[in-house]
Amino acid sequence: MTITIYSKSGCPECVFTKKYLQSENIPFEEKRIDQNQSYLDEVISLGYSSLPVVKVGEESFSGYHPERLQALV
Repeated sequence: MTITIYSKSGCPECVFTKKYLQSENIPFEEKRIDQNQSYLDEVISLGYSSLPVVKVGEESFSGYHPERLQALV
């Protein structure tokens, strides 16, 4: 299972999401939309306009949702 986090600097919800996954020792790949335009394009193609976007396989959601992250543990 691959977990991808789309984030940007200065985003508190992005920080909370990454810290939660790190505290649970859940590996993830971070894609910073402020460093790579193609990552922003991926977020838009998924239908989102706010961060973070968490993608697990073909499923995805936006925002900091500890209950959804807990389901990954």
